[in-house]
Amino acid sequence: MNVVQRVMVADLTAQELVSSALSRFGAGDTISTRAMLDIVRRTAPACGNSDDDLVELIVMTAVGRTMGVVFDHRSH
Repeated sequence: MNVVQRVMVADLTAQELVSSALSRFGAGDTISTRAMLDIVRRTAPACGNSDDDLVELIVMTAVGRTMGVVFDHRSH
């Protein structure tokens, strides 16, 4: 069964991955770009999108859902 789930994840677009990750949060929540990138990368390690591309999708989607965004993905 794990094999089927991995194939399904590989078929998801970056937008679908981001949307799925953000579905864990609600309107008014503040999300971390670092945490969101971590969720997306763990869910789909083969995702070919750059971190910058994913952050853009994360921000656009989160703002559309009235969520706040903390830009902490470049801090170490």
